[in-house]
Order: sequence, then C-alpha cells, then structure tokens
Amino acid sequence: MKELNLRCKLITPMFMAGSDKETTELRPTEFKGMMRWWWRAIKAEDNIQKLKKEEAEIFGSIEKEGKSKLYIRILTELNESDKIDYQLLPHHKRNYCTIDEKINCKKAFERKAVKPEKEIQIVFFVTQENLYWIENLIYLAFILGGFGKRSRRGFGSFEIIYPKKEIKSLNDILILLNGINNGRYEIANSKIINNVQAIINKKIHQLQYPWIQEIILSNREFRNYNEFLEFIGNVSHKYKDPSLGNANPRMASPVYVSGVITKGKLKPIITILNPVFPKNYPECNFNEQKNFIKELVNE
Repeated sequence: MKELNLRCKLITPMFMAGSDKETTELRPTEFKGMMRWWWRAIKAEDNIQKLKKEEAEIFGSIEKEGKSKLYIRILTELNESDKIDYQLLPHHKRNYCTIDEKINCKKAFERKAVKPEKEIQIVFFVTQENLYWIENLIYLAFILGGFGKRSRRGFGSFEIIYPKKEIKSLNDILILLNGINNGRYEIANSKIINNVQAIINKKIHQLQYPWIQEIILSNREFRNYNEFLEFIGNVSHKYKDPSLGNANPRMASPVYVSGVITKGKLKPIITILNPVFPKNYPECNFNEQKNFIKELVNE
C-alpha cells in the first residue's frame, strides 16, 4: 500500500456531524463517499454496468469485487475551540429578520460547524497501481466540491496546503480531470454563458445520473467567507426554481457551487451536472438556472 498525506485548510464553515446528526465530527466515510460520488461524475461512463463494476473494484462493495482499494484515516481531532455557531442560511440574518426578531432568527438557523482556517490532516492509503489517478481524484474532490451539509452552496470548501495544489486557471483543473478520464474534457466557451471559458465534457451522453457537463471558474472575488456565503445565499434565494433543486420531491441541485483559492483570491467554482429528475417533479424554468449561474460568474 502507498499513502498520501494531505494537509488541507477549511475555507468556509463545515457542517459535518456524527450518526446523531448533532455532534460535530470529522467522518472518514463522508470524505470517501464524496470521492466516490465525484469519480462517477467525472467518468461519465456510457456503459452503466461497466461503471458499477469499476466503482466496486476501486471503492469496494458487498458483491464479489470485495474490499476497497482506498482507505482513509483522519489524524486531526476536533476541540471545542475548533467549532463555531454559524447559520445554514447566512443571508437570512440580513434580509429576513427585523431588529426585534434578530436573536430568535439567529437561533433558528444556527448550527455547530468546524470553523474556517482549521487545518485537517488526512492520510489516504491506496494500492500502488492506483496511486496516480486517485491522487488526482482526491485533489478534484477538494477543489470542485465541499463536504458536509449545504456543500453545494459553498459550505465545507477546502484549500489543499500540502502537497500544495494551487489552482491558477481552468487548465490546472483540466489536467487533473484528464488524468482520470483521458480526453474526456476540454476548455471551450461556455454553452450557458457566452464568451466565458469553461471546461466542458465533449462527449454526448444519455446517462441518467449526475455527470459533469461544465465547470466554470467565476470572475468574482470575495474578501472573506462571510461575504462569499451571503452572496451565494442571496443569489440562491433570488432564483428559486426546481431546475436548481427541490425539497418535495427531494432533488439535490444539479449546479454545485464551491469555494476555491486561486491566485490568493476566494472565488466561486461552479460545476454543472446532468440533472436527473424524479417522477412527478415540478416543471422547471431553465432560464432561472442560467441566470443563477450568470450572476455567480460575472461581476
């Protein structure tokens, strides 16, 4: 077995809890689960049976493929000083609470979170033959997505500080993507936003699962995580449409917004996924989804 020692630092608060859904803790299963999820999204495999077989061989299953080739150990322990009270909907404190209601409103939406700037050390153990591309997958899972509750709206975003993996442009992400799925992705003008560069999946698929269609690095810059999360929350509230997710029937948003540090600046990175809607899903207005993405990208 080979191992990769990763040190990362939280950019935004992370709501990750144990089995009781209340106690804040770092869960190896959640990190591994997100890596598994991003692997499927990146692969965008046309043959679903082949996809399931490869996934089981890498990440394990109860079927004949057997044990996982990837193990995770978190070396960092959380203290009470590593936790803060933070609102799941940070924009609410400004827009939806009067002065008299402010205290009760705050209590209604606050949860315990791992605080930003907290450094976490994780060790990934992998079989030698899988080390190179799994290393790419680890980096991409931390760059494209967050961990914990509301990760699709900027929470639980990390910066990798060792081995240093700095993202200066979309090309840095493209190299990682094609290190997993060679030739699948390229940089082109976004189909959704004209004259904005994006990484696109150049293959055409009819698969009914959330694979990556586009990745866009926003032009917007933020001074701190509070400003960043409030902005995302406000834009999410402005464009409330089933094309961006729904509570009943439950549908996770096909537009994933995370935070990335590029050239020392905090920016949104937007991953647009193939939407797979459940039965009896409400009618969608995809212009609302496009406007949501445009506002996130352009100043």
